Amino acid sequence: MNPFVAPPLRLRARLLGLAALAALALVPGGPASAEADDMALEDGGRFEVRSAFLERAERVYQLNATLNLALSKNAQTAIREGVPVTLEVDLSLDRKRRFLPDQQVAYLAERWQIRYHALSERFVVNSLNSGQQSSYSTLPAALAALSRVRDLPVVDEALIEKGEHYEGSLRAVAIIEGGLPTALKVMMFWIDWKRSTEWYTWPVLP
Repeated sequence: MNPFVAPPLRLRARLLGLAALAALALVPGGPASAEADDMALEDGGRFEVRSAFLERAERVYQLNATLNLALSKNAQTAIREGVPVTLEVDLSLDRKRRFLPDQQVAYLAERWQIRYHALSERFVVNSLNSGQQSSYSTLPAALAALSRVRDLPVVDEALIEKGEHYEGSLRAVAIIEGGLPTALKVMMFWIDWKRSTEWYTWPVLP
């Protein structure tokens, strides 16, 4: 189908309905997004980083973090309609310097994709870094699993110098970026498909 030719009425109605759901699913986050905050509160939580720290184990600093990945009812409906959502966790470890610009020691981006498998009626989570897959009977169960980041290797301890000051920064980003019909992409080219938490920062002690 030529994407610039109007689709049949029934298909056009379905695409517009899906567009409305997807547009409400991942509205831009932040203090200015009061409507998004209200929607999240109605569903029992916010989209945010609740806690994070680096812990040394076996000569490697590992990330442990707790996220709040509460999604609005519209976002949940969009996923069930077959729209894949990618969750990305970005971590930056920086050496703080008094008279020079800060130095980035490590950067890590872990990405997972959540997709509803209609045939099995399961929510499949695929790690885009390792290729490992897991499935869950409910969307809340899948989000709960992704909300707990445990023992994720970040940087070798040899790169962390004693007596220096370091700071970790972590954020989570939800993105609708693939699997959409071409006609739907053309119709919704103006929509921002990304929602991000604020950066969560904390001091890292060598």
